[in-house]
Amino acid sequence: MSHFDHAKILVPYDFSEFSLPAVETAMKLAGKNENITVLHVVEPVPLYGYSADNGIELGGGAGWGMPDIGLSEEIDTGHQQRALEMLKAEFDDAAHRGLNYETVVNEPAHGITDYAETNGFDLIVLPSHGRTGVTRLLIGSTAERVVRLAHCPVLVLRD
Repeated sequence: MSHFDHAKILVPYDFSEFSLPAVETAMKLAGKNENITVLHVVEPVPLYGYSADNGIELGGGAGWGMPDIGLSEEIDTGHQQRALEMLKAEFDDAAHRGLNYETVVNEPAHGITDYAETNGFDLIVLPSHGRTGVTRLLIGSTAERVVRLAHCPVLVLRD
């Protein structure tokens, strides 16, 4: 029997090779898959600027001259829905039956910690690094930020 047998466990998942061991570890700790939520955080479409003459400019050049930000919300919602479908497909086997899946739109560290606090999670399990690679050395890792921001214990797995 584990200390976390009846705990609600959140596992951030970024579709990198490092994320799957976090899900597997959470499954060992939780006692039953129904206590685990696999969360993918969709980063919002960036808005580069707004001017009265040109409207907003969305990342990647989309939205030139658009007068409102509805387009960015529509893009975020589409990304969020596709990510949820991908999560379900990724874990579509008997071993992962019972897991819960969620997606949110936010910056990764805040998305993870805000979701965990709002939904009363007891533990967050995540890898020490994910898909960001070299970029994390320049801006700091998501795992480190989650440890600092989280309201609950965080288990960071080494690779």
